Amino acid sequence: MAGMIPQSFINGLLERTDPVDVIGRRVQLRKVGNRHTGLCPFHQEKTPSFHVYPDGYHCFGCGAHGTALGFLMEIDGLTFPEAVEALAEMAGLEVPRERAAGPRIDSSVYDTLEAAADRYRGWLGEGTEGTKARAYLHERGLGAEVIDRFGVGFAPAGWDRLKTALRTLGEGRLVEAGLVAKSDRGHTYDRFRDRIVFPIRNTRGRVIGFGGRVFGTASTDGPKYLNSPDTPHFSKGQELYGLYEARQTPRRLDSVIVVEGYMDVLALAERGIDNAVATLGTAIGKAHFEKLFKRHINLVTCCFDGDDAGRNAAWKAVDAAFPALSAGRQLRFAFLPDGEDPDSLVRRDGKARFDERIEDATPVATYFLDRLRAGVDLGAVDGRALLRDLALPHLAVLPGGALRDVLVADLARLCRISERQLEQALRDHALPSRGDQPQRAAQPSKLGNRLLQILVKHPAALRCLDDATLERLASATADGGLLGVVVAYLAGQPDADTATLLGRFIGEDAHAQLAAIAAAPSLLSADALAAEFVDGARRFLGEREQRAKASLLHDVRESHSTEDLRRWWQARR
Repeated sequence: MAGMIPQSFINGLLERTDPVDVIGRRVQLRKVGNRHTGLCPFHQEKTPSFHVYPDGYHCFGCGAHGTALGFLMEIDGLTFPEAVEALAEMAGLEVPRERAAGPRIDSSVYDTLEAAADRYRGWLGEGTEGTKARAYLHERGLGAEVIDRFGVGFAPAGWDRLKTALRTLGEGRLVEAGLVAKSDRGHTYDRFRDRIVFPIRNTRGRVIGFGGRVFGTASTDGPKYLNSPDTPHFSKGQELYGLYEARQTPRRLDSVIVVEGYMDVLALAERGIDNAVATLGTAIGKAHFEKLFKRHINLVTCCFDGDDAGRNAAWKAVDAAFPALSAGRQLRFAFLPDGEDPDSLVRRDGKARFDERIEDATPVATYFLDRLRAGVDLGAVDGRALLRDLALPHLAVLPGGALRDVLVADLARLCRISERQLEQALRDHALPSRGDQPQRAAQPSKLGNRLLQILVKHPAALRCLDDATLERLASATADGGLLGVVVAYLAGQPDADTATLLGRFIGEDAHAQLAAIAAAPSLLSADALAAEFVDGARRFLGEREQRAKASLLHDVRESHSTEDLRRWWQARR
């Protein structure tokens, strides 16, 4: 929302906020005199040095300090306005805004989406089509209270029913809100037609998008489920259906069950399980976990099918969740029987049995270790070393806390090494992250650029390499741009000097770059340049081999196949 937050409101908010209430949701605190103490969430420690006072917090170990607002900004990475919003929400207050001097963000899109939600609700039960839609929901075991609480509606058949009903708002606003789509020929039509419609709300309760589902024997063209397109107000990869409704329940929401479909959320809510949310046709990702944990939800249980696809989805969820699993945050997996989903299970077995499944869910630590151990021979030295190396990339992004301590202890025991050795391996671990690999491989490194500079100034440095290293360098730089071309040329022309090398590139774009390198002054002697080149070439090859191993390790982490394990193990020898 545009506009500044009045300073008087911020001051009043801080005055009425007890930092112990805010920080105590994230840190286990113990009262000592006029203060509370606990383990600092900003650095690893075993003896409490984190102190919370009536006006803020201070850590005598790392120096972190601030108010309750500052704590939220640090712990959750929030901007100042976002932290004020979060603190105000805890206090049950609406944040006021002063009128901004500049242009205001047009909030009419929210009004448009709310008007559409009202119209969809009106159509549910109206006329023959709406009556059939409501009958379908009742057949699925949903009562009027849940249907109304979630604002479920109905989009009738026809290309322009909503566009006509909301024509006074203007077609442009309907397109902006994602309610009306444009064809290649420029014609507009309703996005949702002949579908049950589920409004998707943000954490403040505003409608930001919709999901639509075909029902019964409907012959609607297109997918079974359809979501609003991504807009500046709505992103499928970040939102969770049902989170707002779950937060409206009387009890404090500190755990959620993540399911796959809208109907799963509604079926569970119908039977008194009010803490279910659903992703919007996407796998649960890092943004989802961050959203949940930022809302002080400490336990997330993901419901997945028990087949290979479900377990692969769980493995991806581990990758997405690990960076956010700081102290006090938990992740579990409930694997369902083949062919079943939460909707069918809760309708068949009832709430008590479903609650038991959730209580018996597999903790992330157990799943993580079981998945890594699959196909690994822990009776062999090579197998134990492989398990350690498979675990390092995951543990490297896991924040300090009880989960990390448990995994380090268990892995050290399985690998038959000490915890100190495993911690040292984690500190030494410097493999590039999976997301950075393509960029790092495509861009010349600083070391590669330095090798190129040395070769231009002192081509004879290449002759200082032994035959095996020279062959490896030529192979490693074959697709490495200008460095590869220079290495290949000098390998074939061992007597070439700088002038000869520059002559090779006359008329090519690279000539100006090489000439500039040659003209730059050098403070090192020829012997010093040769020694630096030999050392640099070995480090360069080591980095390349590490990236190759990391790429293979990525394959192992994704598929965990026996063939990938074999390839990775052979490459690391």
